[in-house]
Amino acid sequence: MKNIISRFRPIVLMIILSSLFINAHAGKNYQTIDWQLPSVRFSELNLDSNKIAAITHGGQFIIVSKPQDFTFWNARKKQLQDFKQQRITYVATVIDAPIDEVQAMVWDLESQAAFSPLLNDTKIIRSGDNVQIGSYEQIIKVPVIKLVSDFVLQFNRYENGDVGMMLIDEGDIEAMYQYWEFFPLDERRTLTVLSGWQDTDSADFMYKVLLEAEPALGKIFPILTMYERLVQFKEEAARQHPEYAEKPDEKLYDIRSINAYMSDNKALDREELRKLTRLGSVQFYQKSRKLSHDGKVHDVIQISAIQYIPLPKETVQPLLNNFDSLAEYNELTYGWLTPEETREDWNHLQIAVNFGPIRVPVEIYIAQEEVDQDKMLFHTYDHAYMYPLMGHIEYLTMPPESDQNGTFVSLTIGGVIGPEASFLFKLARHLPFHTVFIAAGYGMLTSDSMEDWVVERVAKDNAKSRSEQVVTTY
Repeated sequence: MKNIISRFRPIVLMIILSSLFINAHAGKNYQTIDWQLPSVRFSELNLDSNKIAAITHGGQFIIVSKPQDFTFWNARKKQLQDFKQQRITYVATVIDAPIDEVQAMVWDLESQAAFSPLLNDTKIIRSGDNVQIGSYEQIIKVPVIKLVSDFVLQFNRYENGDVGMMLIDEGDIEAMYQYWEFFPLDERRTLTVLSGWQDTDSADFMYKVLLEAEPALGKIFPILTMYERLVQFKEEAARQHPEYAEKPDEKLYDIRSINAYMSDNKALDREELRKLTRLGSVQFYQKSRKLSHDGKVHDVIQISAIQYIPLPKETVQPLLNNFDSLAEYNELTYGWLTPEETREDWNHLQIAVNFGPIRVPVEIYIAQEEVDQDKMLFHTYDHAYMYPLMGHIEYLTMPPESDQNGTFVSLTIGGVIGPEASFLFKLARHLPFHTVFIAAGYGMLTSDSMEDWVVERVAKDNAKSRSEQVVTTY
């Protein structure tokens, strides 16, 4: 008998330890926190929900706000903390389901793992009428490493139907929140906006390694986690209500016809779009389209970096159609070589990203077409690292009745990692959100810096012109 007990003692011990681990959260007496949203609600931005829904045009748009200061709860230190120069993200899309059903999906804490590829083992620890505390496991799989973190969160449901979530314990960061808002468009469509922020400056060592491997692209990772949640909610609503859902685009496009322009959206309200650009940098994630190229079919999501520049189109267009401007305001770009310099048929957009301490050049060989006052198309040659990659720049003015004479600029890109890419660059195929990761990062950096660069460049050119005129006159 003693031998049998000794034989099974390790197994019994493992069962006891597992039970303690599984019930670790249940044994804690988590106190609810009376917290305040540190940012402006989308509903407080004086925007028209129907016009905003038209701007989404079947896709999603993302606003990364201008830096701001606020005070928020630090889950590790269990106290309020002042945060400086932080950027709030707003993600919006139209979900084809009645508002009460969308609200119910968001409030159903235990089902949240179904709406994110990073979440697992979602549980309710304590539940009340309008407050619940729960936990989930976040798993980030990247080449070589897998990051697993437990989060304990508080969910609040408010009288207006909004749902807020904040980190109250654990996690690989010290502070985080998300806030859901719902705007009924009709009986079967709901404009859904998810805003949020996380304190990535306090990230644990391995998460920080991931974010800082390429700081420029690391900025986009927390944003894409929110984008993906809205995508998953939209797809779940389509499964529940196929009769409501917008039918997928089954058309096959080629490398030129796949481009979808801002001007294609006849319901686009330019004044409402201008309001969005005043809040921060704007990205628009278009609906997925099927690209047929070189005998293969790719599902491609094009991403548009949109900015409003308070200058006339004839001033802005010559500066941005020439891609050498990207080397000056996009931190991933360090050069632009023309066919005269490459002595080939193609232009060379010189980009580099970091994988930890390793700097990896990303060779992009571009052909430009149909360059005029309104737009410019481009695509890559087959030996580029991103191939096929295609996109365009489009310029759109304010309507004639407006008292504004500025210009909307939209830089759109989309594509796949090509067979000629280096081994390290191909590892990006194994990153979360790999279908949009690189385009999203490049687009965000472009949208962030475009306006300031153009305005400063025009001011410098004007000053230089005046100086030269004075010299000539003298």
